[in-house]
Amino acid sequence: MKRLISGICIYVLAVLLVLLPFEIWKIVSRADYGNAPGVEVRCAVKTSKTKHTGKIRKLILGDSTGHALYPSEKEYDNIASMACNQAITMAGHYFLLKNYLENNADNLPQEIIVLFTPETFGNDVDMFAYQYFLKPFPIWEYKSDYSAHLYKRIKSIPFYWTANLPFIQTSGYTPLKSVPAAEERTSMSELSYEYLVLMDSIAKAYHVPFSMRSTPVRDDKQEETAVIIKDLETICAGSLSDLMVPYIQSIPFYPAEMFFDHAHLKPEHTPQDYLGVLE
Repeated sequence: MKRLISGICIYVLAVLLVLLPFEIWKIVSRADYGNAPGVEVRCAVKTSKTKHTGKIRKLILGDSTGHALYPSEKEYDNIASMACNQAITMAGHYFLLKNYLENNADNLPQEIIVLFTPETFGNDVDMFAYQYFLKPFPIWEYKSDYSAHLYKRIKSIPFYWTANLPFIQTSGYTPLKSVPAAEERTSMSELSYEYLVLMDSIAKAYHVPFSMRSTPVRDDKQEETAVIIKDLETICAGSLSDLMVPYIQSIPFYPAEMFFDHAHLKPEHTPQDYLGVLE
């Protein structure tokens, strides 16, 4: 029995010695994680850390509705897209933007455009953050840009400290326990507000025009959207009013039958160039 146990231990150790360096290489190199969810986020992170040689006219960020219009996995001639999903939170969008501007300070885009559906502003750290935020944005790399509120929310994620361990970071594993809801659900979460201010500030620091555009909204959600708009107007009446007013004015309503769910257009109704920026 002792010999059997020893043999099993030696076998497991040998497997770990072979696979562990490969796992670490995947993490360090940001290599493809196979079937693990979040490929659109990993592509966005890769774009944000790439030094681009060609002239980028528009840099696009966005949630999953923005991703449907300009996927981060796709290569473009004159734009760069880091649109991915809502689960990375506004903090994740800020990290992407900061990475990109720092890595391309000598070749800045002509304009930064954020594509969100109105509901995205209310998002906070939730049950999807373990997979889509903690794994692609390791704490050890981004903690210096954590606000006190973000760190508090991250620590509420069960086993948050395991997300960047080998074999977990490159997998689809997430804890089964849920994440406690934010103290108060509003149309603009505290997390979204503070990091949207940072996005606006860093764009100004690099002297790059920064704006937001709404993605299409179902026409049967006009009353619900009107409530969100009223909240956003009140919450953003100060430092974010210059961003939010044009955003609200840009909200388009499309027939509900053009959508396959609450927010995403059916492929046959998805515009090929929603912003008219492609050459």
